[in-house]
Amino acid sequence: MVISNSFWRLFSTTLIPVLAPLALMATEPTAPPAAQGSQGSQVAQGSQSAPAAPSMSEVEAAWARGDFVFVRQGLKHLAENGTNMQAQYRYGRVLMEGRGGPQDLMAARDWLERAAAQNQASAAVLLARLYLSAAPGGPARNPERAAVVLRSAAVRGHGEAQYYLGLLYRSGEGVRADPVESLTWMQAAAENGNVEAQFELSRAYAEGLGTAVDSALALVWLQQAAEAGHSEAQYWLAFALDSGRGVLRNRAAGLNWLLRAAEGGFLRAQVALGKKYLTGEGAPVNPHEALRWLSLGVAADDLDAKVALGLALMGGQGIAANLAQARQLLSEAAAEGVSQASFALGQIAEQQEAGFGEAVKMYRQAVDQGSDAAARRLGGLAIDGRLEGLMAPHRMVAWVMAVAEQAGQEDEAGQDSQDGQQEQGAEAVAAAGDWLRAQAVAGLRPAQAAFGQLLLTRGEAAAAAPWLTKAAAAGEVQAQHDLGRLYIQGDGVQQDYVQAHKWLNVAAAGGSSAALEMRAVVADLMTPEQVAEAQTLARQFFAAAKPNVLPSTAPNVAPNVAPGTAPSTAPGVVTE
Repeated sequence: MVISNSFWRLFSTTLIPVLAPLALMATEPTAPPAAQGSQGSQVAQGSQSAPAAPSMSEVEAAWARGDFVFVRQGLKHLAENGTNMQAQYRYGRVLMEGRGGPQDLMAARDWLERAAAQNQASAAVLLARLYLSAAPGGPARNPERAAVVLRSAAVRGHGEAQYYLGLLYRSGEGVRADPVESLTWMQAAAENGNVEAQFELSRAYAEGLGTAVDSALALVWLQQAAEAGHSEAQYWLAFALDSGRGVLRNRAAGLNWLLRAAEGGFLRAQVALGKKYLTGEGAPVNPHEALRWLSLGVAADDLDAKVALGLALMGGQGIAANLAQARQLLSEAAAEGVSQASFALGQIAEQQEAGFGEAVKMYRQAVDQGSDAAARRLGGLAIDGRLEGLMAPHRMVAWVMAVAEQAGQEDEAGQDSQDGQQEQGAEAVAAAGDWLRAQAVAGLRPAQAAFGQLLLTRGEAAAAAPWLTKAAAAGEVQAQHDLGRLYIQGDGVQQDYVQAHKWLNVAAAGGSSAALEMRAVVADLMTPEQVAEAQTLARQFFAAAKPNVLPSTAPNVAPNVAPGTAPSTAPGVVTE
C-alpha cells in the first residue's frame, strides 16, 4: 500500500501541538518494576507504620496491596539513609503523585535530581517532564535543564527520553532547533518501541521534517503506531483507508480502524463514527450507535457532535425527534459561531407558530457566520415578499443575488442534474431577476448594481450597462469597476478608454484594488491627453457627487486626480 503526499499534508496540519505542557503522570503507571500491582485491583490490607529500617521488598509488597502510606514512609527512610538511586527515584515519584500524603513537587524535584545524577534513567525522564510542565507548586519551567537530563538517559537507550528529546529538537525549546537531530532521536525511540515516537516519526516522514518526504515510510510507522494501540494513529489510518486519499480505498478496513480509535477514547474518532452510523456513509446506518457515539462527543463539549446530534434530533434521521434538546445543542454551537447550527435554528423557528421573526433573526446570524444556505433562504423569503415591513429592501439585495447565483450554478451543471432541478433553478433565477429589476426601477441603488451584474452573468452586457451606469453614478464601487471594464472591452458600450479610466479611478478611490490595477493597464493604452481628460472627468464626478456618494478616503486616486463631477449623461444611461 502506497500513500500520497496529498493525504499527509492534510494529516500533518491537524496534529496536536508538538510540545504541550505535560501531565504529571508516573512513568511506571502501575507499580515499581520488581513488584507489579494495581491500586484498583488490590484490596488494601490496612496501612501499617513503616518499620525503622524497611526493606525494598517490604515497600514493594505495600505498593502491590495499595498501602501508599507505608510506601511513602518506607521510601523516605531508604532514600534518606543511603545512596539507593531506585529508592530516591521512587520516593520522588510518590511525592510528585501525592501518594500516601500531600503532593510536594519541589521535594520531588530534589529527590529526582539525586537519582538522575546517578544515571537513573526513569528519574531523568520524570524530572524532565516536571521541568517542562510548569505545574503549580513546582519548579519554574526550564526546558534547558530538561534537555540536559533527557540526553543523559537518551544516550543510554531510554526510549521515552529519546522521544522527548526528539520533541525538544523539533520545537527548539531548551536546545537549538534541529530537525535532523530530532529525527535521529525520534527514530531511535520508535525502534525502541515508543508508540508516541512511532506516530511522530510517521509525521516527520510525511512532512519531510529532517528528511526527504517518504510517504511509504510514513505509512509504515503510522501502521505500526496504530497496531500498537495509538488511537490518533488509528484515526488517521482509518481516514486514509476510508477516503482512498493516497492509499487503496478499503472502507471496511477504515471502519474497523475508526472503531478501534473510538473505543480507545479518541474524541474525533468517536464523533466521526457517530456521524457515519447516522448517515450510512462508509458504515451501515445504525441510529442507536450514532446516538451513543455522538452523545460521548457532546459530553466532551465537541462542537461537531453537538451540531450532528442537534440536527438528528430535529427528526428524519432515525433518531426520535426532540426539538427542545435539538435547540439546546444547536444554540450552544451557534453561540460558538457555527453557521450550520444557526441555520438549523432558523428552520426550527420557521416551523413554529409565531416563530417567523426568530427564524429571520437566526438566518441573518447564520449569514453573518458565513452560511450561503441561509443567504439563499432569506433571498427566497424576500422574493416571496415575506420580509416586507421587517427591514429595508436594500438589505435583501445580496440575499436575492445569492439565490440567482446558486440557481445559475446549478443550471450550468445541467448534465448532472435532473430536469426538475434545472427547471427550479431557471425559475429561481427568473424570480430573482424580476425582484431585482423591480427594486432597480424603484431607484434602489444596490439593486441597480446587482441587476446589472446579473445581466452580465447572462451575457447581456448591453442591457446591463445602463443599470451599472445608474449605480456607478450613485456611488456603487463594484458597479464603477464593472462599468470601467465594459468600456475597456467595448462590451455593451462603445469602447472608450477615457470613460474606462474615469470609472476605474473613481472605483479605486472607493477602495477597489482590482480597479486600481485595471486603471494602470488601461493608462498604458492611452495618450497623455486622454489620461488628463479622464482625470478631469474624475475630478468633476467627485465635485458634483452627493456626500453619501463620496468615499471616506481616496488613497488609490492618482496624485493629480482631485474631486470633480461626472458628465450629466453617459452612453446608455437609463432615463425612465
